[in-house]
Amino acid sequence: MIEPNMATLITLLFTDARVDGTTLGAIWRRVIDRTFNCVSVDTDTSTSDTTVCLASGAAGAVDSAAFEQALYEVMLSLTKQIARDGEGAEKLIEVCVDSARDAEQAKTVAKAIVNSPLVKTAVHGADPNWGRVAMAVGKCSQYDDIDQERVVIRFGDQEVYPVAVDEAGLARLSSYMKGADVRIHVSLNTGSTACTVWGCDLTDGYVRINADYTT
Repeated sequence: MIEPNMATLITLLFTDARVDGTTLGAIWRRVIDRTFNCVSVDTDTSTSDTTVCLASGAAGAVDSAAFEQALYEVMLSLTKQIARDGEGAEKLIEVCVDSARDAEQAKTVAKAIVNSPLVKTAVHGADPNWGRVAMAVGKCSQYDDIDQERVVIRFGDQEVYPVAVDEAGLARLSSYMKGADVRIHVSLNTGSTACTVWGCDLTDGYVRINADYTT
């Protein structure tokens, strides 16, 4: 099952590997959970969101682990392309939340960050505003084990909270934030689980695309 936040997406993947339906279904769901279910353009959904994987078997049997890894790599590439090609998008945002209590906590916090309009606009404006990231983490108030004194926030590999950024660090950040890819890395320090999600910046182009047409 596909989670929300994918915009409108129909994906058909075909393989000649011989994989029985039960095995393919299990692999497909695991890969989807780490890829398409980890992308968000604007948090809205479509009734048409669909992914299908069909295996002909023409190439014969394959190693299940190798097949799953290959499928993951293809799906990961498509996931990033979806985020990079979001309406009006100019930058790809990758959010990694690690040291989380469990997968659910890591994914929820990561999506709260990548879905935040304030985070999206800060990235669009090349502003390393860690306060907006901290705000998005704080919105996940259902997790009483997240302690602001233990959270670490980074843009790229530059820590911005709790350690203050010096002038040299700000210069590096300014250059980094102007790039086409921006990575936000948050360590919750509530456990040992990680999740990475992908999205895009929020631009005036997005507003124009969605405001200047009728259906």
